[in-house]
Amino acid sequence: MGRSSATPKWVLPFMLVLGSLASQISALDGPLPNGDFEATPTGGFSSDAIVDGPTGIPSWKSNGTVELVESGQKQGGMILIVPQGRHAVRLGNDAEVSQDIKVEKGSIYSVTFSAARTCAQLESLNVSVLPASQTIDLQTLYNVQGWDPYAWAFEAEEDDVNLVFRNPGMEDDPTCGPIIDDVAIKKLFTPDKPKNNAVVNGDFEEGPWMLANISLGVLLPTNLDEETSSLPGWNVESNRAVRYIDSYHFSVPQGKRAIELLSGKEGIISQMVETKPNKPYTLTFSLGHANDKCKQPLAVMAFAGDQAQNVHYTPNSNSTFQSANVNFTAKAERSRIAFYSVYYNTRTDDMSSLCGPVVDDVRVWFSGSRRNGLGGLGLRLGVALWVFVLFLV
Repeated sequence: MGRSSATPKWVLPFMLVLGSLASQISALDGPLPNGDFEATPTGGFSSDAIVDGPTGIPSWKSNGTVELVESGQKQGGMILIVPQGRHAVRLGNDAEVSQDIKVEKGSIYSVTFSAARTCAQLESLNVSVLPASQTIDLQTLYNVQGWDPYAWAFEAEEDDVNLVFRNPGMEDDPTCGPIIDDVAIKKLFTPDKPKNNAVVNGDFEEGPWMLANISLGVLLPTNLDEETSSLPGWNVESNRAVRYIDSYHFSVPQGKRAIELLSGKEGIISQMVETKPNKPYTLTFSLGHANDKCKQPLAVMAFAGDQAQNVHYTPNSNSTFQSANVNFTAKAERSRIAFYSVYYNTRTDDMSSLCGPVVDDVRVWFSGSRRNGLGGLGLRLGVALWVFVLFLV
């Protein structure tokens, strides 16, 4: 008997699953062309480092005083910081670098990049894909290495956009300015709300591109637009950033991603969740230690509706995290949940790098069915008992 040519029954479902997974990964996700600025310019890397002409950096366009700096390069008595590899770009007064990228109109994208300041303490960096634009303050050093990865999000209004990094500062020394490196991009997807949970992306699994071989996480600066956020569903409604961390370099309560809260009240994440007025709800979350030598005590202030609760992390030899909850009664169709660190924590090994408590697995669920500890189960048992008594009679 000849072998059947019919396709095995498992093949079609398997292909559908693969197709679904592929649709969640954009072909653009990852480092931009020459996003690390290591590609050799025409004529090689110049000893004076000044970029020659608007196309002096492969894959990028430049305007103003733009320098390709090298690791270990000195300026006066200062050694310039290159986040990764051998080269990075420094932007002088009102200088910029840009790259044209192809995206999908109407989609949300997050740009990840590393940044460091040089001469001036008040340096900042403007990132834009018009009409979206944000100036990121580089004054705060979040770790002793002198640089940090950041993420910024935008909604694509066209299929072809221009990503621009610009130094908005005007210093006496025109070569002073921020250094940028490791530019990458990721298309974001807003996860569906899970059953019996009003929180969107409460497990923080959807977020910006994480740079390979970098153990600093990614800083999420101020963002008040939940529709265009590097952390879908969430706002960063504070002056300081919060840190997006991964399970490869940090201790994470569940899954592969979580949020580390920094800088006390200056680092707040929040979300407006759907609720029904005058109904009881419970906010639950995991609180933990990132295993990054963060000095204790660690604690968060958790807000749910009109309730606030101070929750301290209590170390346990068997676990690096614990569960916590806040009960509240909704006053409107949307209720605010929020978290910030109670303390200003730093690492014990250098006493300078900022750190804090880790928050993960955030849930808000209707708790009215848990009355008397049995809820619907108690009602069903009562009905069953009543029927049984009638049967005996």
